[in-house]
Amino acid sequence: MTGNEDVLRLIIIEESQNDAEAIANILRNAGHVVRYHYADSLEATAEGLEQQLPDLIILAQTQEAVTMNGLRELLDQHCPETPVIFIGDTAEETQIIAALETGAADLVTYDQPDHLRLVVAREQANLLMRRELQHFRICHEESEKRCRSLLDSSRDAIAYVHDGMHIYANQSYLEMFGFDDLEEIEGHPIMDMVAPDDTTRFKEFLRNYNKQEQKVDNLEVQCISVPRGNFKAVMEFCQASIEGEVCTQIVIRDQASGDPELAQKLQFLSKQDILTGLYNRQYFLEEVELAASDAQAGSAETYLLYVLLDNFKGVKDTVGLVGSDIVIKDIADLIRDKLGEQGLAARFGDNSFTLLLRQGDLNAAQALAEALRHAIEEHIFDIEGRTLTITSSIGISPVTENVPDAHEAISRADLACEVARSAGGNRVHLHNPVTDEQLGREREQQWKQAINDALEQNRFSLMYQPIVSLQGDPAERYEILLRMRDGDGEEVPPGQFLPVARQTGQIVDIDRWVIGEAVTRLAERRREGHDTIFFVKLSGPTLEDPELPLWINEQLKNAHLPGSAMVFEIAEKEAADHLKHTKAFTKSMESIHCKTSLEHFGGGPNSFQLLKHLAVNFLKIDGAYIHNLASDENNQAMVRSILDMAASMQKECIAEFVEDASSLTVLFQLGIPFIQGYFLQEPHPGMDYDFTEESI
Repeated sequence: MTGNEDVLRLIIIEESQNDAEAIANILRNAGHVVRYHYADSLEATAEGLEQQLPDLIILAQTQEAVTMNGLRELLDQHCPETPVIFIGDTAEETQIIAALETGAADLVTYDQPDHLRLVVAREQANLLMRRELQHFRICHEESEKRCRSLLDSSRDAIAYVHDGMHIYANQSYLEMFGFDDLEEIEGHPIMDMVAPDDTTRFKEFLRNYNKQEQKVDNLEVQCISVPRGNFKAVMEFCQASIEGEVCTQIVIRDQASGDPELAQKLQFLSKQDILTGLYNRQYFLEEVELAASDAQAGSAETYLLYVLLDNFKGVKDTVGLVGSDIVIKDIADLIRDKLGEQGLAARFGDNSFTLLLRQGDLNAAQALAEALRHAIEEHIFDIEGRTLTITSSIGISPVTENVPDAHEAISRADLACEVARSAGGNRVHLHNPVTDEQLGREREQQWKQAINDALEQNRFSLMYQPIVSLQGDPAERYEILLRMRDGDGEEVPPGQFLPVARQTGQIVDIDRWVIGEAVTRLAERRREGHDTIFFVKLSGPTLEDPELPLWINEQLKNAHLPGSAMVFEIAEKEAADHLKHTKAFTKSMESIHCKTSLEHFGGGPNSFQLLKHLAVNFLKIDGAYIHNLASDENNQAMVRSILDMAASMQKECIAEFVEDASSLTVLFQLGIPFIQGYFLQEPHPGMDYDFTEESI
């Protein structure tokens, strides 16, 4: 039960308030402290579910406005485990069977209050047991999830062994001993990891270890691996279990590998938005995921705020990229000031922020949102002698036990923000699951139709941004960027339609359109005598198509283009989320002489480990490390370390988002091969950049 178990929380669906009160009095006379919400329609029931999650719902059989099917659909969105008790004038055997078949817990009558009391007591007990079971199940799953996450992200090599055979190993362990994936090492003897000179001593240690009651011990031993040969290691043994199976955990602490200071710096930077100093999108999503799990386990609710700056495109057009960065940093300072120690905040998108409020209730969340909205509205931004103001739209959504994961939590707050923005902006809106989700479905359907229309009516177009060599390579390299026009011919920013395309699966069709159009334009360009190379972005869902490499090969052959004229770009996070498919795709591209690139490299926590699996040719360094490069020593150190690593692996690097001459100077001194950014040229509908050294 939620809260005090003596309190019985009900939704009573009756034709009149008096009938509902009579039912509540029966239960009060039975000793319950009753708090009930009266409803006479599905809309009123939805309002009650928003106010509190009920322990029981009592539904009058004569209530025609609410059917069991309609009620069940509503409960599935909020609290599917909540029992429903029918109440009517009669309860004959056939009626009871019919009620049970609809999903009701029981059927009682108005003239048998003792029957109602006993059924309610039974369902209370059952509900309490189900919630406790769910609580323990979630706690167990969350514990295993966090444990596995810690294992997978650990720099120490960790394995689980049963009867001398591997049953699990983390990524560091696989890399240490030269295995590509977990399947290769499952069932592999731990003895094979030990150098021949130490196998006898290792066997003796294991025999003694298995006899000990204290199941923690260490052993210094010579290990052997394909990539490293023999090396000294300390093995730490302790008793453990994985997926219910008793086994031994072995930790190999590799003190010789890596730079601990750099690893610590990478870990810190992987959580931070470089421009604002707030947390970044990825880390924030992880924290919301934990908040959702905690809410499902019965912890206090948290509140999510989604802040979107109104008309930010107009700000960019007015003050440029550097000026808009100043606006973003000022907004981040306002958020820090208003939030204080109540929670955490992140820069979630180009002009959006998210806050997770850990302290306070709904009133506190609404007060914070209003205070922040007012602070943004009243703030005067000073940009190189020019002043401007801006407003914001803020959506609020509670992270409750009926929120399945972080993406759903963000989606609800985003929907609430969209309601505020659509109403004119500069306002706060609390998520309403009935009206907002209907709006969200309508909005998604509209965008889906708009994307279909754009594909059918050829309202997509390509833009080109140069990628320029700093080492005298004269080849023309352009990154392909996508634009869409609406029915009125107005350009639609990719940030508006691409997220919807991902949700609806249309991104696969869009990617194919881009590839086909790029091949056509590239063939025309080469026929004109230009040595042009295109960099084309691919999404994760597109990589899952096993026919894609064959289709690309056919497109190139039909256009009489060499594979070397195309480089396919995959964002680092997309590659990590679709690692198996990305690995297969990069190998396929290599076979037809196309090259591949990892975009936003260095932005994730396991960037360097990713390269163990992906044979890409280019690394496009995350623009967060290029920003303020001339004045930020941490960014310089990060870029230098990526360049050193890339050189050792014979990969070429590209610096994206180069926006000023001072950053270009530092990049030139560091010896980076290629640069890209607004300092050279904004995305342009034509390919007219001068690639000679004099132009740089």
